Amino acid sequence: MGLKIAIFRALYLGDMLCAVPAIRAIRTAYPRAHICLIGLPWQTAFASRFSAYFDDFVSFPGWPGLPEQVPDGGKIISFLQDVRARQFDIVFQMHGNGVLTNSLCMLWGGRTTCGLRQPGAYAPDETHFPSSDDGEHEVRRFLKLPQCLGIPAHDTRLEFPLTEADTVVFEEIADKTGICPGEYICLHPGARDPKRRWPVENFARVANKLSVHGFPIVLTGSIEEKALLHRLQSLINGPVIDIVETFGHLTAGALAALLAHARLLVSNDTGVSHIASALHVPSVILFSPYSDFERWRPLDVQTHLAIPFEQTKDVYYVMSCVEEKLCEATGIGLSPLRR
Repeated sequence: MGLKIAIFRALYLGDMLCAVPAIRAIRTAYPRAHICLIGLPWQTAFASRFSAYFDDFVSFPGWPGLPEQVPDGGKIISFLQDVRARQFDIVFQMHGNGVLTNSLCMLWGGRTTCGLRQPGAYAPDETHFPSSDDGEHEVRRFLKLPQCLGIPAHDTRLEFPLTEADTVVFEEIADKTGICPGEYICLHPGARDPKRRWPVENFARVANKLSVHGFPIVLTGSIEEKALLHRLQSLINGPVIDIVETFGHLTAGALAALLAHARLLVSNDTGVSHIASALHVPSVILFSPYSDFERWRPLDVQTHLAIPFEQTKDVYYVMSCVEEKLCEATGIGLSPLRR
């Protein structure tokens, strides 16, 4: 076997999409390497979807101090034995600022380990542990890791490959609901952290304004947000489709296929906003005071409009921004496309 590379990033979908540019740069530099993703159990599907970049997946059992999962003490020792036995040539630590994870990844016995560190923090080798402020944009900060090995890494585009199965699910949704590609708007009022949610009444005001122009409103979210979506649906006057109520939980791929055919997405700062960025779907993203605007906003400011928390307080401003972005996406004003 040739070069063996491990990439550690045991996080959620939006976080993973923001790391894709760095991962793409690594694969481009080492097209024949065996690249293994080490992450949360759900990321088996992510590694499969991004099979152009990953050859293998190892489930991470957690680690004391990392909040994404409860550490499984019974599996940690066998996990460490497994990753050390793999004898990785390069380990890329892409899980946060390195306070806990740089030392964790150094236990894996790779010939070379790279990871971000906070300015002034200890690093056994400053060349392979570039410093990064936590407020630096999530995409750009991880491009520093391939760069520290001399790998060209400047392309910040996100990706989300759609499969044939994703397309089949979208066609089933379209057939049952009557929505047509390019003729509906997605509203995503939820977020994993409830503190990052814009008030549901404000989403309703935006939806009612959009409904005047004849666009059906499609509500998306998780099964845990069913009550939130039902509340929003009850406040909308025009045509509205609650995807969770009608179809239950959608996989990330099915949700992405639905977004791919939307005219516009209006969303909180959450994973779905990064899917829209990856698919080049015009969006308006509403930030709360609980997430870093400069770190998580879309980099493509032509296609996506991110609104900082201070401005989201003005509902009329948000409504005007949504209408302006819709007009840009439509290209012919605010009348829906004719079939």
